[in-house]
Amino acid sequence: MSELQIGAFALGVALIIGVLAYNKWQEIKQRKVAEDMFPSARADSAADADADADADVLFLRRNPRAAFVAPDAENTAQERQEPHFFAPPAPEAEYGGDEDDGIPVADNAPDGLDEDGEEDAGGNGESAAAPDEPPRDLLWSGIDAIASLRLVESARAEEMLAFLQDMPPRTQKLLRWVGLNEAQGKWELLTPESRAPYRRLCLGLQLTDRESGPVGAAEFALFARVVRQAAKAHMVEAGPLPDRQEVLDQAQQLERFCYEYDIQIGLNLASRGSPFPGTKIRALAEAAGMTLENGAYVRRDEKTGATLFCLQNAEGPAFSADALKVMRSGGLIFLLDVPVTPYGQYVYRQMTDIAKRFAATLEGALIDDRRQPLSDVQLEQIFQNYVVTPQKRMEEAGLRPGGALARRLFR
Repeated sequence: MSELQIGAFALGVALIIGVLAYNKWQEIKQRKVAEDMFPSARADSAADADADADADVLFLRRNPRAAFVAPDAENTAQERQEPHFFAPPAPEAEYGGDEDDGIPVADNAPDGLDEDGEEDAGGNGESAAAPDEPPRDLLWSGIDAIASLRLVESARAEEMLAFLQDMPPRTQKLLRWVGLNEAQGKWELLTPESRAPYRRLCLGLQLTDRESGPVGAAEFALFARVVRQAAKAHMVEAGPLPDRQEVLDQAQQLERFCYEYDIQIGLNLASRGSPFPGTKIRALAEAAGMTLENGAYVRRDEKTGATLFCLQNAEGPAFSADALKVMRSGGLIFLLDVPVTPYGQYVYRQMTDIAKRFAATLEGALIDDRRQPLSDVQLEQIFQNYVVTPQKRMEEAGLRPGGALARRLFR
């Protein structure tokens, strides 16, 4: 074989390898583009193989609980253990009267509930004039370990908050001081802006959160240390601390409950051909009562200001006023965070109606993770299984979706 033939052969091999490498690179690039456009398609492949048709879509979980796959209804019925670590639930809400696009206004909240949807001091028939303990929207034994202090001489908020300054960031987030403002006759969360003197105080340790999971022995030890330090500094006896093992067991149980119902639903809207013009996206979003906030369009309850759902760009940069003038997007995502959304049954209907309006106007299609069109039957199954059922379970456990306690656990 001559040198020319060897050279030609080597060149041919190099070309083949180059073509294969280029094709592989293109495949990886296109897969990344598709995943960026439709994030919910990143679900675990093994879970996809076992998922039911009605679960084939829309779940975006943004926290360490993301590996959880919602169980099917048959297994759930056999294995479910109802939570018993919460107090008896509040009475079932009965909504009626005027509505704003199907969302009840705050005036129609049931009696005994505050503006956050939690029970107020008079909800159980007791007088609100004698607040012997903090209201549950501030501290609640269902989600907090609580220790009490009664001081001989009053202390300022900055004195009590100083005991938390050397705590790790996660522990600082989970610890909260609550004090009785005697001048106003109510309990309040202590912040650097608090100016009242306090003689009755409670320290709460939240048992789990969305980002970091359940507390462990280290966090409980820090909680106990703060209580003892504060008692020693003010020369008083602290109330009895909760039992350490009971707290850790409750934290694990609460985490399992939150893990199951920590659900985000995303409706993917894809272009059928030409990308969506940013100017049309802006016009439709504003017409739907959505406002641009931190790169997304957000729909809020007009009376309470609570976030109902949001709209994000599925490809390319986040929304901005300047970018929308020239932006063209091949996909959008409507997001609903189930545990922190009040009136989920109404909000989901509203979100799907608006998404369909977007699809019709922009000539796009609502699709699932397999890029197949979403039918009304599928949307109804999602509604029943992943909005109605989880929010009902939360209500039964004493956690009103979108209320103060739910926001603490799932934000």
